[in-house]
Amino acid sequence: MAKNVIQYDLLISCPGDIQREIDIIKEVVEQFNELYSDPLGINIRSRHWSKSSYAQSGDKPQELLNKQFVKDCDAAIAIFWTRFGTPTDRYGSGSEEEIEIMLDAGKQVFMYFSEKPITPSSIDDKQYVKVNEFKDRYKGRGLYFTYSSDEDFRKLFFAHLSQYFLILPKITELVSKARPQLKLKSVYEGQLYEDAYIGKFILNSDKDSKAMQEKILKLFSKISQNKLGSYHNLENSILGTFYKAVEISDVTKECIRFFAGYMKIEIADDFFNLGHLRENHLSTPTILGRGRTFEGTDAESKKYDNIITLEKAINELLNWIPIEKCFENLSCIQFLLSNEGTTFDEDIDIELEFESGTLLHHKQLPLPEEGSLEYACNDCSLAELFGINGTALFMDYDSSRKPLNHPVSSSVPMSGYSFLSRDYVEDYKENLDDVFEYDYYQSDSSCIVKLHIDYIKQHTVVAFPTPIFVTENIVILDIGLLQSATQKWYREI
Repeated sequence: MAKNVIQYDLLISCPGDIQREIDIIKEVVEQFNELYSDPLGINIRSRHWSKSSYAQSGDKPQELLNKQFVKDCDAAIAIFWTRFGTPTDRYGSGSEEEIEIMLDAGKQVFMYFSEKPITPSSIDDKQYVKVNEFKDRYKGRGLYFTYSSDEDFRKLFFAHLSQYFLILPKITELVSKARPQLKLKSVYEGQLYEDAYIGKFILNSDKDSKAMQEKILKLFSKISQNKLGSYHNLENSILGTFYKAVEISDVTKECIRFFAGYMKIEIADDFFNLGHLRENHLSTPTILGRGRTFEGTDAESKKYDNIITLEKAINELLNWIPIEKCFENLSCIQFLLSNEGTTFDEDIDIELEFESGTLLHHKQLPLPEEGSLEYACNDCSLAELFGINGTALFMDYDSSRKPLNHPVSSSVPMSGYSFLSRDYVEDYKENLDDVFEYDYYQSDSSCIVKLHIDYIKQHTVVAFPTPIFVTENIVILDIGLLQSATQKWYREI
C-alpha cells in the first residue's frame, strides 16, 4: 500500500581520515527511519560523494559535486579529526565549502570534532593545524560538539538528529507539506486540459451507425452470394412425417425488405431460400425457440444464421440512429478532479457556478424518438452512454466511491412488472436522474452545480460521473473545492 513519506537528504562531509564514523552515520539514519518513517512519514537519506556523485566534465570537481547533490541536500553532518582536506578555489577544503553552502542557505549543519586517540607519527602537522584553526573560528558560533569514542559519537548524533527532526516546528512543517492539493481539469478526446475545455458531446459507446451500416451491407452481400434452391415439399412423403421445412418468418422478411428498399439494395427472389434446411417438427423447442435442431448443409445453416443476424443488426441500427442523432449537436465539459498533493483527501464538495443561461440541465436534454426510448431503457445502459470511462491518465468516478455509502441498485425490472403499462418516457427520465449525480441551484444571475466525491488518493485524477452540458456562450464564474477559498476560472467561448 502506498504511503505518504517526506524524504530529507543528509549530506555527509568529511576528510579522508574519517572512515568508521561514516558507517555509524548510516546506521543511525537507518535506526531513525525504522522508528519514525511509518508513524511520522519522515525518511532520511544519506548522501556522500562516494555513492552520490557520477563522472562529469565541464567544471571544477567540487563545483560539479555541488551541482550534482550538495546544494539539494536538506541538512549536513561534518566531521573532522586530524585532516582538513584538499583546498578548493574558494575555501580551505571541500568540506569547508560544503559547510558554508549549507549555512548560507539557512540549513542545519551537525558539526563534530573527533578527540579519539591517535598515534602522533601518523598526524600531518599542517593539516592538523588547519583543523584546529577552523575549530577556533566556529567555537564562538556554538556549531560543533566533540567526542572521544565511536560510541560517544553514535549517542550524540542520534540525539541531535532526533531533536532536530522531531521538534514541534519541524512536525508542523511536515504536516503542512503532507496535504492534498486539489485542482479541477478537463479532458477531451484523451487529452487533459488545465482549464474547462468545451467539446462536442459523443456518446460513450462502441456503437457507431456508420460501422453498423457497413456490417449490414456485408451481411446482405454474403446472403446474396449464398445461392440455394427452394425446399421440396415433403408433406406426402415418409420424411414429411418427421421433418418440416425451415422458413424465414414474414416479420423478418418485412424488416429486411423495408431496410433494403430504404437503402436501395436489390434483393433477388432467392434471397430467403434456405435449400433443404429442415427441422424435426416432433421435437419441442425450448423458450424463445432455443434448442431447435436443424438438419442441412453448412451453407444452408450459415445462410439461416446470417439472415437472423441481419434482422437483429437492422433493428439495432434503426433503434440506435435516433439516439445518436438526438445528442449529436450538444456541447459539454468533461471535468476531472486532480490531487497533486502528497496525501489523500476525502469527503470533497465541489461547487461550480455558471452564468445563468449557459448551463444545460440534464432534464433539458432532448428525448430520443418514442420508438427508441424502449430500446434505450431495455438494451442500453444510460450510465455507460453518458459516463466518462477511466483511462491510463485518470480513474472513473465509481473508483472514488466508498462502497458502503453507495449500494448498487439493480436496473432489472421487478418480478411481475407489466411491460404493457410501462411508461418509457418516465423511466428514461428517472434513469437520467440516477446517472447525473449533481445537485443544481438556480438564481437570477447564475446556476450552481454541486458534486460530492468520497475519496481521492495522492497523485491521482478522478473523472466526474458524467459530462456537464453547456450552451455555446459559456462563462464559468466560480469554482469552490472543499468549501474553502475559491479559485477564479473564467472561460468564454
